Amino acid sequence: MNLAVSNTIQGQGGTFDKDLNKEHLESKLVHVHEALRRGLSARNRMTSNNPATSGGQYFYSEVVRALRELLMPFGYKKESIRNVELTINDSQGLAIYLCSGCDQTGNLAGAPQSITDKGDFTLDLFQLKYDDAPNLDLFPELLPQARPNNKLNCDIWFLIHHFDKANHTVSAELARPVSYNKNGYVTGFDPDSRIIIDIHNDDVIETESDFNNEIDFDIEEL
Repeated sequence: MNLAVSNTIQGQGGTFDKDLNKEHLESKLVHVHEALRRGLSARNRMTSNNPATSGGQYFYSEVVRALRELLMPFGYKKESIRNVELTINDSQGLAIYLCSGCDQTGNLAGAPQSITDKGDFTLDLFQLKYDDAPNLDLFPELLPQARPNNKLNCDIWFLIHHFDKANHTVSAELARPVSYNKNGYVTGFDPDSRIIIDIHNDDVIETESDFNNEIDFDIEEL
């Protein structure tokens, strides 16, 4: 079995268990939901008189601000490193980064990717691995192993979001990034470290696969 990340992450305050960080984030989902709802509300207030890119800009700005304000009582703070905007908890050794994703975002059976390329500085800061293997959704075993450490010395989670323009809704998930392709798009996320988000439901959505290693097929002889 190819584990995408090690079981522990080295943070500023010590070593952190990745499963505990996932549980920590799941316990704060109500605040993540509220931040996304605020961003969606800001986006939906845009009219045809706003500049074409206003919706995405207002959504991004409002969600980042709301995350920082809502999570501040739990030890989070803002961090901005050369325009890489983060919401960080030093004692937990955890950082949240807002990222726009493809239409597979929030789909339990999907393989989300970023829809914008990340600059060299961001990729180096997060210490993601270069990997240009196609069809990671079909062949997750091709996902490279993540580096347990990065230049932030914390466990990085992307808050990935996708806006459905037809229905004016947003799908989202929290996921641990692993790799990027030759165009600078983040294309690999740890399949065991995804938290699917339904902004209308505060319950944690189970992400464990229903499949097992014993799969039988009945083949009819012709």
